[in-house]
Amino acid sequence: MKNSSVWIAFISALSLHLILGGILLMNVDFSLPKEKPQTPIINASVVSQKMFDDLAQRKDDQKLAEKRAQDKARQEQERLKREKKQAEEKRKKIESDRIKDEKQKVLRKKREVERVQAEKALAAKQLKAKQVADKAKKLADAKAKKEKAERVQAEKLAQEKRKRIESERIQAAKVAKEKALKEANILAEKEAKRKADAEAERLRQNELDKQMAAEFEDSFSSAQSSKQLSEIARYTALIQNKISRNWQVEPDMKGKTCTLTIRLASDGFVRDVKQVSGDLKVCESAKRAVLKAKTLPIPDDAEIASQFRDFNIKLEPDF
Repeated sequence: MKNSSVWIAFISALSLHLILGGILLMNVDFSLPKEKPQTPIINASVVSQKMFDDLAQRKDDQKLAEKRAQDKARQEQERLKREKKQAEEKRKKIESDRIKDEKQKVLRKKREVERVQAEKALAAKQLKAKQVADKAKKLADAKAKKEKAERVQAEKLAQEKRKRIESERIQAAKVAKEKALKEANILAEKEAKRKADAEAERLRQNELDKQMAAEFEDSFSSAQSSKQLSEIARYTALIQNKISRNWQVEPDMKGKTCTLTIRLASDGFVRDVKQVSGDLKVCESAKRAVLKAKTLPIPDDAEIASQFRDFNIKLEPDF
């Protein structure tokens, strides 16, 4: 680029000198000298001045021409420079567009490859899914067929089982009815026996009470000389005697005592019995004896009988 500029400047300078040389030659008179005309002599000072003026004018014209030539050369250089710059920019743009186009082509090609691959993958996936679906359908059909057969068989077995169960239920109901009837008869017999035993026990207790009363009556009759034992002492002794008859004592209870609180109904029925003090084992055994007796003797005299509705009694095992 630098060499091109030098040559352009050289050519421009040469052209300018040639133009100036041509102008100067045009002003030179190459004709042969003619015979001097008979003219008046011109003032030498005037001729010299004019010659200097022309020379000065020619120099000015030459400078102007050189300046114009330089301006033209400079303008030409600038034009060439602009054209070169434009050409370079155009080349760069073309190159950039080419690279961009190539990138676009590569990208399009890559996208096309990816699209084809995606289509292939999708097709393969769809094919696999279809194969799996077909296989699943076959398995489902086979399973449904098997389940249907099993269901039919199960229904058949269930029906047979229901018939068997119904038959067994009817038989069991018949057996249960017979058993219930038998048990009801047994219970009725037991209840009748229990009532009979209870009545026998009541009669036995009454008889024992009568015997005990007679014994005590005889004892008290023979023991009385000047006055009778009080009714309270009498019935206390009767109650202790009846409890003793129902009391199962053990050897280790000997010498031990127990005080109980007993509540009786108006007919002598034992409503409640609680321990007040004494040995625990002796008291538990005595309580069982009281409850076993069920009824205890009670005076006919209402005033004395009220004292036996809720009273304490001290008991000691009799060996």
